[in-house]
Amino acid sequence: MEDIFEWARFVGTANLPYLEDGEPLETSLHKRKQDYIKNAPVMTYGILKTIISTLKEEGKKAFSEAVIRVGETFDIGPEFAISDFKYNRHTEICSGSRLDKHGFVDATATLHADDRYYVAYPDGIPEGTPFGTFLGKQSEIFLRDMGFDYLWLSNGLGFSANPWDKTGKIFDGEKYYPEKLGTTKESVFAFWKLFRKECSFPLETRGTNNSVGIDYASDGVPLYDIYNAELDITAPPNSPWAALNDNYGLEIMGHMTRICELPSERFPFRYYIHDPWWINSPWYDRYDGSPCDIYLPMAISRINAKGEVETANSFNILSIDNSYGEMPDACVNEPLPHILKAEKDAADEPAPLVWVYPMREYTTSKDAELLREMNLGDNYICNAINDGLPLCCVVSADNFLKHGADVYKKSILISPVPENPAILDQLASFAKQGVGVLVYGTKEKLQAIGDYAGLVKLDVEKNANDMRKALSAFGYEIAFTKKEEGIKPPTMGIARHDNALFFSVYNANTTTDTHLTFPLGAPILCGTEAEMIDGRSSYRFSRGEHRECRIFVNQDSGVISCREAPPVNARYRRAIKITGLKDATVCLFSEKGCESAVSIAKSTDRTPEFDPRFTTVYDEKYGAYLKGEHIDGTVRFLIGHQTSV
Repeated sequence: MEDIFEWARFVGTANLPYLEDGEPLETSLHKRKQDYIKNAPVMTYGILKTIISTLKEEGKKAFSEAVIRVGETFDIGPEFAISDFKYNRHTEICSGSRLDKHGFVDATATLHADDRYYVAYPDGIPEGTPFGTFLGKQSEIFLRDMGFDYLWLSNGLGFSANPWDKTGKIFDGEKYYPEKLGTTKESVFAFWKLFRKECSFPLETRGTNNSVGIDYASDGVPLYDIYNAELDITAPPNSPWAALNDNYGLEIMGHMTRICELPSERFPFRYYIHDPWWINSPWYDRYDGSPCDIYLPMAISRINAKGEVETANSFNILSIDNSYGEMPDACVNEPLPHILKAEKDAADEPAPLVWVYPMREYTTSKDAELLREMNLGDNYICNAINDGLPLCCVVSADNFLKHGADVYKKSILISPVPENPAILDQLASFAKQGVGVLVYGTKEKLQAIGDYAGLVKLDVEKNANDMRKALSAFGYEIAFTKKEEGIKPPTMGIARHDNALFFSVYNANTTTDTHLTFPLGAPILCGTEAEMIDGRSSYRFSRGEHRECRIFVNQDSGVISCREAPPVNARYRRAIKITGLKDATVCLFSEKGCESAVSIAKSTDRTPEFDPRFTTVYDEKYGAYLKGEHIDGTVRFLIGHQTSV
């Protein structure tokens, strides 16, 4: 227990040389590493075991009802701790992507012989030992002896040796090698089986930065088989890398592909407050103190086999300390209210847009042509989201087949050209019943399925903004006015909660105007003013927004304000004041289980009276709402106390 071991005590890539005397302190951390403080502590196994037991003891004192678990990490690359094993003794396993001249571990590799003592191999490692077997045996003993509860496989280990790239053993960026698919996917799956044979501890995973389809098309990752092999693993969380690099489309798209099916009940959400190895604290220096990477990924939902909506139920945070070992209170206190609000407003119904994603069909396919199709398709959806398509809800194709059209009556379904004829039949059937359907694929795939009434087809080799524009066929218009060519449009997620729409927005350029029209009118977001231009509500969003919408208005021009107001009335608990109406048609959606009223009172001092111009509409598609026509001036929307739903 007194043996010293290397630990993550550096800023910069741990396996690079130290900053030398005389070299500028500002030398890039991708060229030279530095200790995070002078005279960084030395770590022994005894100290580590004490840290683990202390965390559990103190955690139990603070949270007596909670189960306190402490996990260990194995990382694929050179970033976090000096690894003589990876970068000196066994470089043969590091054949993946490279970071700062060092390769990533390929989990499918085999080890050369090594006569060094290892606790699981006291006589050394035999030639040809699978890496999965070695890691499993070593982990079982180490985790048990130290008191760890689980192992975290970091940065895509076990999925791809190229976790940050869209290329791999099967796709080199230009050409596919389908002849390699069978052996590649078998070797990836074998890692998990070999590891699990030797290690009984639960596994948590980071996953890659990409999607299920891209990972399969490039590296043969059989995620459906991995999920269904009873390996006691948790699905990967949303990729932090994509958001840190301003690619929210990739984060949202990739996460949806991985959580449309789940290997356990845990549905994770991950958030970066500090990224301590690189002297960056994303809450400040990546997100500008804006909650966009809270609200957008937490707007994501999945529809399970029963047709129920599920949202994130597991929260991962990295990390509590910054690059200097400090734990500034502000970095907890500032994002925390947004995290709690995002949880409060989590989806409870299918969103306006629902992606039907064929995880099983993709990752069990032997069709060489489908590799290109899934790669193009997933990238197309990524680009469409980056272009403002507000997609944040997913259902696996297998679960979709178990549902009736009623589940999706308020939604537009988005699907690649189905490989399973039953999926196409169901999409066509739902389209006949009034459900919007968009199908995307290559021109050849689209031609093969023919035409169906109510089904819109989109070519993935054309502009991805075609998908957003195609929403107009179903009464939705989302458009942008940008000050300069090339400015990135806002990224949005629109979820349904408590009979309202909730808009989560990342606005890459705050000079951009967003123009909206939905089937029942222009959305009027709570807490905002909307300029009405040709019947569209127009907004100039800040960097990150999260807004409730219960009001839709048909009005040509003017400025409409929607703000909370005090009800000052024992019968009602909430009031929303709407001003600036000019001969408007107004639709108002109440909260679930609440009475509704519209008051003609313009002052909180007057007893409210129901406005006779408003009547309740029972809409088969959108449910019950209040509707008034030829409305001028101001109305107050009153929401009563909840009753049983």
